[in-house]
Amino acid sequence: MGPAATYFRNIKDAVVSIFDGMAVTASHLVRRPYTIQYPDRIPVRVQDTLPFRYRGILDVDLEICTGCLACDRACPIDCIAMAIEKNAQTREITISQFDIDIAKCMYCGLCSEPCPTGAIHHTTEFEGADYSLESLIRRFVVEPVVAYKPKKGPEPDAAVAKLLERGMTYVDEWAQPGSDKPPAAKAAPAPAPAAKPVAEAKPAPLKPVSPTADAVKAGAETKDADSRTDGNNGTGNEGASS
Repeated sequence: MGPAATYFRNIKDAVVSIFDGMAVTASHLVRRPYTIQYPDRIPVRVQDTLPFRYRGILDVDLEICTGCLACDRACPIDCIAMAIEKNAQTREITISQFDIDIAKCMYCGLCSEPCPTGAIHHTTEFEGADYSLESLIRRFVVEPVVAYKPKKGPEPDAAVAKLLERGMTYVDEWAQPGSDKPPAAKAAPAPAPAAKPVAEAKPAPLKPVSPTADAVKAGAETKDADSRTDGNNGTGNEGASS
């Protein structure tokens, strides 16, 4: 193939590749657009389309918070600050501080897993932009409140029962392994203990058996019969010798 043919072939390949790319671009002019006009040009909010277990900004329902400090201890980066006071007489726990620094939170979910009532949980809210870091500290306690004490029976307060039902649903879903949480590995069964050697049974010592009355009588009769036989044998021998 000569140089001229190669030159015109390269021109043809370039034109064809350009038209292929432009055809893909032009096809989107007649297709339905995939772009979501955020935030106010969609019929449903994006937050309402997210799943229940979405790890958004943390929220706390103080009405069902027990003040156990489990979330504070579980946070790996100390973005939760709590302060409680326990009355020695009434044994009531008063929560005087419950702050969450959203600027430090890494949305790991470790604080919501050990919560016994689901008071602290992630929401579907993700708009946390602000003008200062101090404004990203969420302060949930305005004035000291008494911590929630779980009832033995059903919760009498309807509003608190609704929050408790939502919180326990959240806890149950976190406790169960899902598609993104592999099930815990089962512990290997403990090895069976080695069988102990069985000791050979020793024969029981024989006890002397006392002869019964019948046996004594039978022995005496046998002895008398033997003595008669010996006497007869002696008499016969004397006659033969004479």
